[in-house]
Amino acid sequence: MKTIRKEISKSDFQNIPIAIAGISLGFMSISTALVEFNIFWVRHLAVIFSSISILILLMKTFLHPKQVWKELKNPLAGSIYPTISMTIMLIAVYIVKLNLQFAKVLWIGATILHFVIFIMFTVHMLRDFKITNMLPSWFISTVGIGLAAVTSKPMEMPYLSRAIFYYSLILFIVLGIIMTYRLIFMEKLEGNKKFTLMIMTAPANICLAGYLAVYEKPNIILLQILALLGYASIIYSFILLPRLINTKFTLALAPLTFPLGIGVTAAQRYIKYLNSIGSGMEEILRYILYIQVIVSVVVIGYIVIKTIDLFVKEFILIEKKLERID
Repeated sequence: MKTIRKEISKSDFQNIPIAIAGISLGFMSISTALVEFNIFWVRHLAVIFSSISILILLMKTFLHPKQVWKELKNPLAGSIYPTISMTIMLIAVYIVKLNLQFAKVLWIGATILHFVIFIMFTVHMLRDFKITNMLPSWFISTVGIGLAAVTSKPMEMPYLSRAIFYYSLILFIVLGIIMTYRLIFMEKLEGNKKFTLMIMTAPANICLAGYLAVYEKPNIILLQILALLGYASIIYSFILLPRLINTKFTLALAPLTFPLGIGVTAAQRYIKYLNSIGSGMEEILRYILYIQVIVSVVVIGYIVIKTIDLFVKEFILIEKKLERID
């Protein structure tokens, strides 16, 4: 009887979707941005939600390594795995005030983990490369490492942070050109793949937020180019949202979360910069920021609440299954 219970418990981890890491990343990003508005309690909830999600996925990796390896070979699922390391980076920032040294170790570990996942995923994709396999979610494993630059300030590692920023910027330019060509001239994204379109709006804002984190006196030309691309991405995300969220809830909505969160963070930092130089654009962009925050909180909040509801129902089903065995 105990063996059966153990096998059921173990099998339940096998199909845990990697999407929960993406949702955790989005939740952490918007909760961190809300701190700028003196709203702290959401961040505490986000850390709890994200920590539980990461632990569940680590259990899945430990109990079902073959399943994880199989998913890493998938052009969609495999590209989502680096959201684990990105979420850990944001958790590390939360821990800074509690224990700086541990936060630094966690941040460095997450950065290394991101590179490791990126290498494994890239090797799998290059073995049988097809441009039609390319999805916007590939920006997660490539430009996503730029979140290390975004979160780098409290870690006090300026040279490493700047190197990571330029690395992510180069990948943004190269992959951005190829991905744009693929999306315009190749087959359209269908099914769950279409939700990854939202991820197209994240790279520019990762680079913008990262640049303002690693340089106190940024190059004006580069900054304005990134800001222009960042706000164009924000507008595009608002255009995409009604098309993508007009569906019954599914965990495939995960890609809608982080792009909104990082868009808010990038806008906050750019507005701070404009304020420091006395730009008249600050007031206009601040009103846009308020709209961003409202939209982001509503969308991410909806997805997080529905995800929690889904997992509570799954947990109840597992409990009933175990009760029948007893």
